[in-house]
Amino acid sequence: MKSKLFGVLFMIESAALLLTAAVAAHYHRVAGEADMDEFLIVAGLTGALGLLLYNIGNLSKQKGLQIRDTFLVVALAWVLLSVFGMLPFLMYGTVDNVTDAFFETMSGFSTTGATVLSHIDYQPHGILFWRCIMQWLGGLGVVVFTLAFIPSVAKGSKKMSLFAAEAPGLSVEKLAPTTAATSRLLWFIYIALTLLCAFCYHLGPMNKFDAVCHAMATIATGGFSTHQASIGYFQSNYIEYVCIFFMLLSGINFAMYHFMFNRRFDVIRRNEELHWYLLAILGFTLLFVLRFYFAPRFSVIDDTQLASHPDTAGDRVRTALFHVVALLSNTGFQGSNYDYDSWGRIFLIPTVAMMIVGGCAGSTSGGIKMVRVIVLFKYFKKTIKELMHSSSMYSIKISGQNVDDLSLKRVLSFFSLFIMVFMLNLVVLTALGMPLEDGAISFLTCFSNYGPGSGITGPSANFDAIPAAAKWLLSFDMLVGRLEIFTILLLFTPSFWRAK
Repeated sequence: MKSKLFGVLFMIESAALLLTAAVAAHYHRVAGEADMDEFLIVAGLTGALGLLLYNIGNLSKQKGLQIRDTFLVVALAWVLLSVFGMLPFLMYGTVDNVTDAFFETMSGFSTTGATVLSHIDYQPHGILFWRCIMQWLGGLGVVVFTLAFIPSVAKGSKKMSLFAAEAPGLSVEKLAPTTAATSRLLWFIYIALTLLCAFCYHLGPMNKFDAVCHAMATIATGGFSTHQASIGYFQSNYIEYVCIFFMLLSGINFAMYHFMFNRRFDVIRRNEELHWYLLAILGFTLLFVLRFYFAPRFSVIDDTQLASHPDTAGDRVRTALFHVVALLSNTGFQGSNYDYDSWGRIFLIPTVAMMIVGGCAGSTSGGIKMVRVIVLFKYFKKTIKELMHSSSMYSIKISGQNVDDLSLKRVLSFFSLFIMVFMLNLVVLTALGMPLEDGAISFLTCFSNYGPGSGITGPSANFDAIPAAAKWLLSFDMLVGRLEIFTILLLFTPSFWRAK
């Protein structure tokens, strides 16, 4: 069964490569670009390997996947897809080494948006399209795509475990009677949002190619652009507001759209995570607008930093809103006034805080997720109450439902593991020569799947200048963050392999 599923995953990647080759062929005819052959070769290679593995799975009559197998399949699938997905970058010469190629590809599939490229505008359309379609496939996950449209490939397997391993935190039990139907429903919502986003982009100054590529990256909350200046390239308030709107939508649990279409507005009204997500956007936007307004009165803000701030009230609101939504949805797009490093130190702490939190569980955003933060704060509140009233017991409720002890333990374990992984990365990254602050924020942005960091990896720079070993470590952090620690951690636990 494992080889059969891997075969299907490789064939899906091959289909995406063939689609990219078609795009490259079009621009070969109209602009003389020469990246079509690379995509055809890699598509043939991955397609042949996929067919071979699929047939091996059929002939061997392997049993269905068990829970232990699902974690291995999901983690290994993301690595293998990235290994083959990086080949076009190497073969065409977009990058000249395996380290940068793997980093760029893992950043794509994990929807992180961190890049090592300094001349994106000069890349051929095929390469640009491949960067964005990787993010689109990684937004909901290739395994979830397989469960949606080829459910028979996982017949007899623990499909819910496969789903949860790649898309942790999704509330799938209320959407459809089967995992396949749930996966299909989520992908239909995903596709519909992508088409609507592309249409709205194209109404502005984006051409069709840019509109499609940016729509895929927006709904996947990935952040790869077809231009080095990202969304700011278009110098359009309309494009920025469209981007804000769809980034915001993509940071919401996709289950809410299912309930909206079915007129289950009572469920949406009760959803506490959605309320806090929207309140966080409003609150942080107001905070940034006020900081822009009062910045001249802060002694820590010098004249050079003031010159980088938006001038008018409208620009302040748009810049603050774009920055906040891009961070809380973990999209990583950059608007016309994008360099938050140049704004001053008072803007960096809330920026990092939003980068860590991210959007809602069940969305395509990264981060530790809003619902975990809510549970953590309610747990603190519960602990304080029980200390004050030792004879009383209090429960934690989210959206009117009790949080059971197992779920609470998982949340607390997640935060504990997050802190340990952060400290370990900080030690290693600084030992590799990265400045302390830059190393810390680089880890946080890669783990949260946001993209730009700070300093040498900040919004006006990229990840090209960091040591090669740091790129491999941060590539691993992207995978760990995308699969939310536990899926990867279990693979390094000896008792997990010994268990029957």
